[in-house]
This record gives sequence, C-alpha cells and structure tokens, in this order.
Amino acid sequence: MIDVKYITPIAVAAMIISIVLLLLTESFIPVTAQRTINITEQPVYLSKAFNKEEITSINIEIDQADWDWLIANATKEEYRPANITINGETYYNVGIRPKGNSSLNNVVRDNTTNRFSFKISFDEYIDGQTYYGLSKLALNNVMGDTTYMKEYLSYDLMASMDIATPAYAYADIKVNDKEWGFYLAVEVMEESFLQRYYGEGDYNLYKPEGMEINQEMGGRPEADKEQLNGKNFEGGAFPGEAGKMPGGMGARGGTNLVYNGDDPTNYDAILSSAVLKTTDDKDFQKVIDMIKNLNSGTNLENYLDVNQVLKYFAVNTFLVNLDSYSGGMYHNYYLFEEDGIFQILPWDFNLSFAGMGIANAQQAVNFPIDKPTTDTLENAPLIAKLLEVPEYTELYHSYLQDIVDYVNKGSFEASINTLDQLINSYVKKDATAFYSYEEYQASLPVLLQFGKDRATSITAQLKGEQPSTSYGTIPTTVDLDSLGSMGGGKGEMRHQNANQQQGDLPDGLMIDRDTLFKGMEILRNANGNELTDEQLSQLKKLGITQEQMEEMKNMMKQFSPGEKPPQDEFLQNVPGGIQQEGKMLANQQNINASMTGSKNANLLAESAVKIAVPLVSILVALLFVHRFRRRRYRSI
Repeated sequence: MIDVKYITPIAVAAMIISIVLLLLTESFIPVTAQRTINITEQPVYLSKAFNKEEITSINIEIDQADWDWLIANATKEEYRPANITINGETYYNVGIRPKGNSSLNNVVRDNTTNRFSFKISFDEYIDGQTYYGLSKLALNNVMGDTTYMKEYLSYDLMASMDIATPAYAYADIKVNDKEWGFYLAVEVMEESFLQRYYGEGDYNLYKPEGMEINQEMGGRPEADKEQLNGKNFEGGAFPGEAGKMPGGMGARGGTNLVYNGDDPTNYDAILSSAVLKTTDDKDFQKVIDMIKNLNSGTNLENYLDVNQVLKYFAVNTFLVNLDSYSGGMYHNYYLFEEDGIFQILPWDFNLSFAGMGIANAQQAVNFPIDKPTTDTLENAPLIAKLLEVPEYTELYHSYLQDIVDYVNKGSFEASINTLDQLINSYVKKDATAFYSYEEYQASLPVLLQFGKDRATSITAQLKGEQPSTSYGTIPTTVDLDSLGSMGGGKGEMRHQNANQQQGDLPDGLMIDRDTLFKGMEILRNANGNELTDEQLSQLKKLGITQEQMEEMKNMMKQFSPGEKPPQDEFLQNVPGGIQQEGKMLANQQNINASMTGSKNANLLAESAVKIAVPLVSILVALLFVHRFRRRRYRSI
C-alpha cells in the first residue's frame, strides 16, 4: 500500500505528465501531426434545416413567369427572386436558380422532366440576409441515384472519418404550394461552413473546376465567351502553351495538381475558384508552393494534412466515386488551406457507388485501392505521391480497413435501413422522380450487396490475395444499372441509354488507359499475326477480356503493321478509362462531325463508337463548350 501522505503535488503532476506522454506515444496516427477539426458552437441552421431525423419542408413561392424563365433558361444559371418557406418560416426576396454541370445538361436535353437541382441564395437581393447564418443552400435532385441514398451515405462516411463535410438532409420541395420533388438539401461550403469547422482564422478555400459543360453541343453563345487573364478561350482552346495542359482533358487549369511551372496562369481553374473574396496573389502562391513540393514528393507534411488526405481517398476509393479528382475530370472537390497546409474536402456524390466511369459491376467491386484513379497515377499526384511513401500507404490501408469494418459489422446495413424508414413514403409520392418507387425498393438490397462485395474485394487486396493496382476477379451478383448512373432516369435520356446498351455498344467494355496501351503494345508486337501463348497470358494478366481484345485489334487497324499508336496525344484526348457509359451526350452525328482533321480524332470517333462513346462526347463537349468563369464568394 502507498501511504497517501507521501503523494505530494509534485508526484501527482509527474504522474499526470507520464500518463499524457503515454497516451501521445500510443496515438493511432503516429506519422504526422493532425489538423484537428475545430467545431465551434454549432449554428442554429444545422438543427433548423439539417435535422437528420426529420424531412425538411421547403416551399418556393415564385412568380410563374420567373419560374418559367428559369426552366427555359436553366443553363444560364441566373437568379430570380422568390420567397422561400422552410419548415413553416418564410424568407422574402431570396434568389433561386438551377445549378449543375452534366446533370443540368441532361435535364435540359430530356423533354420529359424539369427536375433541376437548385441553389438558393438568401442574400442575393438583400445584403446580409441569411437563414440563421447560412447564406446559400443547394437542393440536389439525386439524379442518377435510384436509391436516393448515395450522396447521403457518402457524406455520412466522410463525416465518420472526421473529414469536414457539408451539412445535408432530405427535403420535400413544393413550388407555389404544389408538390415538386424529393431532394437532398446540402450546405453550400462558404464562410458559415468554414466558421463552424475551423473557427476564426486566416484560411482560404478553393473549388477547382476545370470543366463545365452546361451548354448544348456545338459551342457556347457569343455573349457567354469569357476573358481569362487576357486570353479569349474560344472554340475549345486550352489555357497554357499550344493549348496543352499536363494530365489531359479534365486537368486544364491545374485542377489535377500536376506541377506546370511557377506561372499562376497555369493554374487558372484553381485561382478563379477561390470561395473567399479576401484571397489574393500572396495566398495563391501557397497553392503553387504546395503543388511544386507535392510533385517533387518533398516536405509533404509541411504542405498537406497527410492524414486527412488519406482518409478522403480511402472513403472515395471505397465508394468508387469517379465523378471526382479520382476520375480524370479532377473536379467536385474543395481545397482548404490554412498556414500553407492543405486538405481536400468532399463535394457532390450522387454518382458514387460506381455511378460513373465504370463499365460493369465486377470492375466496380474490384476497383484497385492502390491505383484509385482512372487516369495515370502520374496525373494524380495528390494521391500518387502519398502512396509512394510506405508509411503513408500503410496508414491509408488502415483507413480502408476501418471502412471494411464499418460494412462487415453491420453499420452500413443499419444506415440503409434507417434511411429507408425515414424516406420511403416520400420516395413513393415523389412527383418528379427519375425512377419508379418499385425501382427504389429493388435497389436497396443491391446497394447493400455492393457494399459487402466491395468490402470483400478490399480485404482481398489488403491481404495481397487480389491485385491492388489493377482490376481483380472477385465475382459479384450486383446489378449496377439498378443503382442508377449518370443521365439515368425515366425520361428520354434513360431510354436512349437503354437502346445504346442493347444495341451497338457492347456491355462492359472498360479499360483504364495504362492497361489499354500495355495491351495495344502487346498487339503491336504481334504484327498482325496470331498471338502466342505468352502474349495471350500477358493480356490475361492485364485483365483484358476476349471482347476487349477484339476491340483493341480494331483500334490497331487504324495504324500500319508494327506502327506504334501516338500514345501521348491519345492519352491527352481520352480521360479516365475507356468505358461503355453512354450517359453524357446522345448525338453521335455531332461527335463525328466535330472529330475530323487528325488521325487520332478519327481513331476516337470511329473505334470508340463501340468502346468509348461517352468519353468522346465529354471530350468534344469540353473542346467546344468551355465555361471558365471567375468564382468568388457571391457566385459559387
């Protein structure tokens, strides 16, 4: 027994210090100092508009002429005045406009629906007006999501990993007291978001967006062509020398964070996306410094919150969310910077759970964890440079294991069941739904199975039982189409997609670009002769199917025997993977007409009809329909 009288204050202090030091040395994350999210006293708008146990009720009262104008001119994304009633409380003279990129364009082209996503700006016409501190609110139309849960579950998972995440909750929308639709309300990430997560501070926030395709095929209206740093980007010109940017289509303006020199104009798409009006040239120099050191792989912890970035990519990889930095488009993410250290923050997950950029369920389930991009790793340094460090890779794998445990221990299933109980009756009466109530019901078991199969694949990859840098072979019974995908719905776009899938386009052709050119190199070496057993074995190891092999042979016919395809130019023109997605643009005649004038363009326009129609569509849309716009706090 220790006599209490001998326990002096000094001894007590020593014991406390020892315990603290022990806890610090036993910390779960030993590799780098963590930036703790500083959630201050929570603003009232969280409980008012984002109560996850209730459905938020929103009524939009707007002059019918203004509403009709918004619907008819959706791509202009201009505000019109309205009165907004949220849970019985009315705010007057509020701005509302359609929002989105590809989803907006899909609704525009589909004459069976006007179910746009919307943005509400409380201070658009009345300076200083907010909804309990919230200045902007996004109403997302859950396009491409039969389950209604993809974005919600994605944000849930991000938040569970202590990643700064916008507030979100389901909302039942009316327009002039008439049922309009069942949406997901999401906090727009601006000053109120920053305040509640990080408190007061000298920080900056960017939303890199190198691609906006809100206009129809055929080019932008003359009035909508913008000047950017003294350069007029018309007819598909890219910023940078000779119209080229490192990393290909989605990377222009520096959004892939590949280092392209110290000239700030090489990173226009980041600079122009600053959320705060206080961001200046001195602040932006920190972005360039980060990109430079990231690409050299030096002093990473001085420029990145490594733990946070790894957590983000662990979640994004599990979700197979390719409408993001990971999918070759390098958008739908935010960069937060404080004291020169950067985090990546999440945004826009209606196409998570392999809703875009993946050909079939087996490839979705087996998406590689150590090459979690459809572009080359060289073009995605934000994850590639971290995975070059064994210590960081181990940490990243531990986060993936946490997500696997979340699925295997039943939390994922419990979340689906809880949400279904909350929203089922609202989905059933959704006046403008993209999918039927029966399709919603049928999609939930598939969503659960996707999570389980994905966890099984990740476990096998972590154990080395399946490849982690290429697609594995774990089978799945998941019907990926039943979960929804880009452009999906019950209108014209969906019928067009169904026709394409049942017609000329073979089902399930998807090859990432590295694999494509490795396979084509093997075929080139065959010189038109029969493949040897060794060559067939090499193709099989790459995961190339017989059907894909035949399509690649057709592509090789564009070149002389033994001629090597012009890889560099081809890589710039084919973003992400080569996939049969069929969801972006339906007018193939416009595509073919636009893709003339070069051997590579003809290769894409002719061979990709069977293997990559939508990606060619994206390329053409981006070459001819740029919408670089300077964004500041009032316009994002």
